[in-house]
Amino acid sequence: MKTFLKLFGGLIATCIVLVVGTVLVLDTDAFQNKLLNYATSMLSEKLQTRVEIDSVSIGLFSQDVNLYGLDVEDLQHRKMFQLDRLSVNVKLLPLLHNEVCITDASIDGVRALIYKPKPDSAANYQFVIDAFRKDTLSRPKEVSKEDKAKKKLMLSLSQLSISHVDVTYNDQAYTLLNVMCQIGKNDRLSATITDLQRTWVSRTKKGPVDNKLRVGRLLVVETNGHRRVQADSVHFVTDNHLPRKNVGKPKRGAFDAGHFDIVGRLTADIQSIQKDSIVATITQCQALDRGSGLTLKSLKTKVLVSGGVAYLSDIDIQLPNTQLKFAKATVQLPSKKLERPLEFATSPISGRVILKDIARPFAPVLSNFTIPLSLRVDFSGDAEQLKFQNVGVSTEDRKLTISANGAITGLKDKHQLNVRFHVSKMTAKGGVKERIISQFPVKKFMMKQLHNLGTIHYTGDFSVLWKKETFQGLLNTEGGNINFNFSLDELNKYVYGTTRTDSFMLGKVMGMPDIGKIACKADFKFDISKPRTAKMRQLKGGKLPIGQVDAEVYEGKYKKVKVHDIEAHMKSDGAVAEGNLVMKGGRVDLLCSFSFTNTNEMHKTKIKPGIRFHKLSEEKKAERAERKAAKKAAKAEAKAEKKAAKAEAKAAKKAQKDASKITPSANSVE
Repeated sequence: MKTFLKLFGGLIATCIVLVVGTVLVLDTDAFQNKLLNYATSMLSEKLQTRVEIDSVSIGLFSQDVNLYGLDVEDLQHRKMFQLDRLSVNVKLLPLLHNEVCITDASIDGVRALIYKPKPDSAANYQFVIDAFRKDTLSRPKEVSKEDKAKKKLMLSLSQLSISHVDVTYNDQAYTLLNVMCQIGKNDRLSATITDLQRTWVSRTKKGPVDNKLRVGRLLVVETNGHRRVQADSVHFVTDNHLPRKNVGKPKRGAFDAGHFDIVGRLTADIQSIQKDSIVATITQCQALDRGSGLTLKSLKTKVLVSGGVAYLSDIDIQLPNTQLKFAKATVQLPSKKLERPLEFATSPISGRVILKDIARPFAPVLSNFTIPLSLRVDFSGDAEQLKFQNVGVSTEDRKLTISANGAITGLKDKHQLNVRFHVSKMTAKGGVKERIISQFPVKKFMMKQLHNLGTIHYTGDFSVLWKKETFQGLLNTEGGNINFNFSLDELNKYVYGTTRTDSFMLGKVMGMPDIGKIACKADFKFDISKPRTAKMRQLKGGKLPIGQVDAEVYEGKYKKVKVHDIEAHMKSDGAVAEGNLVMKGGRVDLLCSFSFTNTNEMHKTKIKPGIRFHKLSEEKKAERAERKAAKKAAKAEAKAEKKAAKAEAKAAKKAQKDASKITPSANSVE
């Protein structure tokens, strides 16, 4: 676009110089029209295409030049450039000194059609550049400095106004209502652009996406090479002609790149701008996606772009209730032409976060989450993955602390998306567990039991896959330790998994003091389908989850009775949970059935003991015979050992007696 504007700026200037230079000779309409025809014929011949100018009006006394109806075709006979009116106020005396001094210039009604199908193909205006380049090449190579100074034409402009501009570049369209430029003292340049619009179509796997960008007012002020850019009433809209991703999915966030509706404003100070580098400071940036509710309250940063890399420093990001700061970030800007991928990395990010700020766009379940959290993280990634290192999250009172590392891979395909985090340490003290859960608008089960766990320490991993989440790790609680591994099946709507403990105070946690410590393993599966659970609620009512638990108790204690090797089974239909315990014996099995209807009133659990007699199984008989034979063999072996020891003691006693008879006493010797 810069090349295009420079090109046609030169084309217009050429037209003015040709017409003005000749028409000044004689200020009559007939002579002006005759020379106008000559000038357009000369341009047409030079460019080898049709160039037309409807009329020109030059006032020697009013010192103004007006050009109407400029029309230039490209080599395919398409209307490449059209201009309704060009009006210029020129001072005549400076022309005698090779200086064109324009006090005021206005352009109205510009329409341009630009085609460049491929990056390596020639644009449809290339022939204009080539035509004027021939003149440059044909000039003598050696020209004295004095001649150059004499031939050089100085141009000065005090004020420029451009209105009603329509430019089409391939499938992109640009419209502009008005531009006002002024040059003041000390070369101070100010430009005000009103109602700048750009529309274009981008191609995705799901089809075309219509894009529209509108800037209500763009103010550019330049003083001594320093530029301030202020964009007000910025509006960016995308439409992929598909339903929004959260239609019919209340749990899904409203963020949808196919349906952006962003309004905002931007203020930036540009210290330096060159072909391959920019040095700037963003002093104000605000944005709101009206479709998803994502709000950027403020963004401030310093920017240095060089060699395809953007270096950011002193970054300050604010959402309505969240503020994040980090010292620096590096972003490698992507380029298909140079085969350069997107990559970025930040220094440690820290700040205060309230998750409610991202609820509507990303996670409606966080809509009531107002607990302030302190955050620290090292963030990096590329177009395929995001990495989170040295993650630290805590509440302001430090009753909840989390240390973790993780990554998100497969960003370009939702079926390959994988969120993985390893929690190296989590500690939840006091009532913070209940506070956290109360932030979620979900049914709350077993909250008393959760409180009874006391302080919790956790180490483990979790993953979020397409339609599935998995969690595993070790919980250390005041009631004992629990290993767990469970999954949420979002496709079939079930949660299932396994837990294991070597020592857990089940009775204390469940509010059933007659039960002591247990060591057990349990497999569980619960229904989380709303339609299925709603149907059961209509049939039976109730407040319990629907599912079943199958457990094996290695050791346990009930009142003063120690038990072991117990099989436990429990099934809940949502209204009543029923279960049974079985401790198998040789001929007698001890039984216990139980039922309850409310997890908050476990002390009201109905318990019914029982007993069951049965014959010994062949396996038990074999075990019993084996134990009997082993006992008999052990008894015989003990008897033999006792007999051998007795014989050995008797022999030793006899040997001692015989020795005493042979050896004389001391008195006999004397």
